[in-house]
Amino acid sequence: MSPFQPEDEDLTQFLRHHRSQPPVASPDLEDRIVRSLPKRSRFSRPLVLFASGIAACTIGVIMAQPARSPAPDANTLEAFMENSWSTTIDGTPTSGATSDYLALMESTTNN
Repeated sequence: MSPFQPEDEDLTQFLRHHRSQPPVASPDLEDRIVRSLPKRSRFSRPLVLFASGIAACTIGVIMAQPARSPAPDANTLEAFMENSWSTTIDGTPTSGATSDYLALMESTTNN
């Protein structure tokens, strides 16, 4: 496949014949470009990365800690433990004691 259509051959020849030459690059152009760039400290990037890492770790540790629920009072906890123990050993819960752990936790959070 030809890059140009056959009917565009005259135009192609005209453009090739009358094209201009690009200007010659200055021999020190690359050095001038590099000198014009702003100077950066060698320590700025590692310092920023280190500080960001420390901040990310600190935030991660804070966010990863579970929420603490209030501790149940001693009498409720003791009754729950006695009931659980007697239910485990005998199979019969003691009267008046809370036998469900979720009910125990709900009673402590409602207070």
